Amino acid sequence: MDHAVHMSGLPAWLRVGVALVLAVVAVVHAQHGAQMAGQRRWWHLGHAVMAAGMAAMYLLPRMRYEGLHHGGLVLFALLAAGTVVAAVGLRSREGALNPIWTMSALDYLAMVYMLAGPAVRPAWLGYALAAYFSCAVLGWAARAFDRLPVFARPVAVGAGQAGPALLSAPPDGDSGGRSRSRMSVALTLAVMAAAMAAMLVAM
Repeated sequence: MDHAVHMSGLPAWLRVGVALVLAVVAVVHAQHGAQMAGQRRWWHLGHAVMAAGMAAMYLLPRMRYEGLHHGGLVLFALLAAGTVVAAVGLRSREGALNPIWTMSALDYLAMVYMLAGPAVRPAWLGYALAAYFSCAVLGWAARAFDRLPVFARPVAVGAGQAGPALLSAPPDGDSGGRSRSRMSVALTLAVMAAAMAAMLVAM
C-alpha cells in the first residue's frame, strides 16, 4: 500500500498535529545534543534527525514526494549501518554492547522499512516492529528502561569503563534539572515510539 494511501485514513488535522509534536521532539533532542559531548551528542542528534524524518513522513505522501522518500531511505540506511559499525567498535573499547546504540540501530532500521517501497516490505516484519515499539511506549512512559541497570551506566569513558547512560542529562545542570531532563527525554522517546507504531500499523 502506498504511503499516500495509508496516511489518507488519518484526518489532515491529526497528521499535522502529529508532525508538529514530532518537530518539537526534534528540537528537544537537538538542544540536548548541543549541550552534550561525545556519544551522547551523536545519539541525541541522530534522534533529532529521526524525529524530523518522521514528521516529514506524516506530512508528505510518497506519491507526490517520491524523491524525498528515496533520499530518506538512503540517509537512514547509512545511519543504521554507521550505528552498527560504531556499536561494534565501541564494544571492543568499552567491553560491553551499549544499549543506546543497539536500540538506535533498530530505530534506524525501522525508518528504512517505512521508507522502502511497499513491494519489498514484508508485512510480518512491520507488525513485529509495531509490537516492539508499542512495548517501548510503555517502557519509556513508565520510565521502566531508565530503572534497568544496563541503562544507568556511568558517563565516564576510558579503558575498561562503560559508555554513557541512555538518558544522561547535560553535565552542568543541578539535580532537579537533570531529573527534568531525563524525564523530557523519556517522554520524547515514548512519543517517537508511539508515532512509529501507528505508522507501521497503518502500512
